[in-house]
Amino acid sequence: MKVVVVYRKRASGVHHMAIFDNVKVDDIISGTKRKPIIPDSWTIDEIGVGESFVEKYSKKFKINSKSFNPDFSVSK
Repeated sequence: MKVVVVYRKRASGVHHMAIFDNVKVDDIISGTKRKPIIPDSWTIDEIGVGESFVEKYSKKFKINSKSFNPDFSVSK
């Protein structure tokens, strides 16, 4: 099952799309995880479960590039 997430790095930033395989929606939106999948400081605009959301969100937010199973871990 694919989970499609549309997010922004800043409140007025450009929309990006990430597509995850074998990840639960709860793991993405959980604010209590020590190492969240998408950093807490970023804004999540839309989350959808299923491949149909890839095309839908691409048209809605005018997104051309997509990242599959991205790793957003930030090294300090």
